[in-house]
Amino acid sequence: MRFALQRLAYAVLVLFLASVVTFFSMRVTPGDVTASIVNVATTPPEVVEKLKEQLGLNLPIWQQYWNYLTGMVTGHLGVSLVTKLPVTTLIANSASYTVILAISAFFVAFGLGVPIGVIAALNRGGWFDRVALAVASFFLAIPNFVLALVAVLVLGLQLRWLPVSGSTSWKNLILPALILAAEPCALTVRVGRTAVLEQLSADYIRTLWARGIRQVRIHWIHVLRNSLSPIISLGSIQVRTLLGYTLIIEVIFRWPGLGTQLVNSILHRDYPVAQALALLLAAVVIISSALTDLVYRWADPRVRLSGSEAA
Repeated sequence: MRFALQRLAYAVLVLFLASVVTFFSMRVTPGDVTASIVNVATTPPEVVEKLKEQLGLNLPIWQQYWNYLTGMVTGHLGVSLVTKLPVTTLIANSASYTVILAISAFFVAFGLGVPIGVIAALNRGGWFDRVALAVASFFLAIPNFVLALVAVLVLGLQLRWLPVSGSTSWKNLILPALILAAEPCALTVRVGRTAVLEQLSADYIRTLWARGIRQVRIHWIHVLRNSLSPIISLGSIQVRTLLGYTLIIEVIFRWPGLGTQLVNSILHRDYPVAQALALLLAAVVIISSALTDLVYRWADPRVRLSGSEAA
């Protein structure tokens, strides 16, 4: 309980710092939201100033931040300066697409990566192990956006196997999800293989063999359970990686998710939308990190014991 409260306090502090960085970074970047609403070159200066006053951009910077912070705390995220739609509506319209894409990529990465890593470790030095390591190294060496562009060119435009843009059917999800999952899956294979090999050389494995425990039970219950700690830690890191790569993948494949919405809002200096989305993504990362710590303590009894001794 104490550990959970500590993690909650840490999450609140990090969210506050993220709100400060998000707000002021948007204000110091070049550009003006009024340019996205009116033609500044032909519009009289007094009209532009009146527009800034209506948008609240003429207020002192500290007051703008206070209004932004209180709005976040009370759940009033404001209205888009460009589209005039509520920020909550824009987020709701885009969130489902990002959630579907991220969850699909996450399950592909770990649903394939963990079994492949375990099987490769159990067949160390065999053909499956060599092929798995070669393929994993290949996908780790290629940048995510390069792989996406090659997939669009070859699988989409030349072979026409899959659509490369839009979200009109489930087929539009296949390429973005696979590309997004490629690097995390390759990393999971390597981390899972290393973790299983370490467990296979542990003393307790010989004890289980001596007790006559079946090989399948030893490998897929005892070894896999004790190999989960590094995989769980990797999962937390991959959530952050997936969120970062989602921005690129959504733009390349024209997937109408939060990443595309965030990029458009930044380009148009739509402060309420950009700030809300940036803080939302930061909150997802912080919450996933906290949950990972809790699951890590569950998976590894040594962490619970050391934590209780420290307390």
